[in-house]
Amino acid sequence: MRELSAVIIALMLCACAGGGASRTDAGTEVHLTLAELAAANQSKVAQLSVGMSKKDVTSLMGTQTSKTRDGVVNNPWTVETVTGKDGAQYEALYYITRKNQPFTPVRKSLATAIVFKGGRVVAWGENALDRYK
Repeated sequence: MRELSAVIIALMLCACAGGGASRTDAGTEVHLTLAELAAANQSKVAQLSVGMSKKDVTSLMGTQTSKTRDGVVNNPWTVETVTGKDGAQYEALYYITRKNQPFTPVRKSLATAIVFKGGRVVAWGENALDRYK
């Protein structure tokens, strides 16, 4: 009986040791913590290069999500499109690259913008889109 109790406790501990990730009922979707998502995105941003296609960037960055108390944070977190001072269309995909302080909402200052012109990377960084507005 004690052995059975020990096995049950061990299984329960293993199930709880998910590192902040949660699975859907189907077991296919994993939510990272916001800190894990930010760290993953930070390391991937280091692999960017000017001229990469949007398809290559979205493939590199992935589609992981984070579940916060305010809801799910998608990857990319948000998208912004503007007409630049040169008349061209620019699109920025914002990826969370810094974790937020406890009990504060996710905001743009936690994200890194990857800016595209004609479907190709032209810049990235916290205020990268501002150069073209």
